[in-house]
Amino acid sequence: TTYSMMSYSGDRAVAAQNVLDQIGDREWGLMLLDEVHIAPANMFRKVMTTAKAHCKLGLTATLVREDNLIDDLHFLIGPKLYEANWLDLTNR
Repeated sequence: TTYSMMSYSGDRAVAAQNVLDQIGDREWGLMLLDEVHIAPANMFRKVMTTAKAHCKLGLTATLVREDNLIDDLHFLIGPKLYEANWLDLTNR
C-alpha cells in the first residue's frame, strides 16, 4: 500500500520520497479513508497532510484510540457528520 511504502526507510526510501512528492504535487478531489481511526498515527498523518484534497471522507466502525489522538481527526478530516447505532442497523 501507499502507507507501507511511505513508512519504509531502507533501500526504497528514495522511491518512497518520490511517490510522496508526486502525491503532494497533485490536487485531489476526494480523499476517502477507510478505518479513519488510524489516521492520527505519524505515517498516515504525513500522507494526509502532504496530499491536497478538496474533500476528505473518513469511515470507521470503531472511532476509538487508546492514545487519545482521536480528537486529532477533527483537524485532519473534519467533524463527524454521521453516526449509526449498530443495534438499530441490525434491526433493519
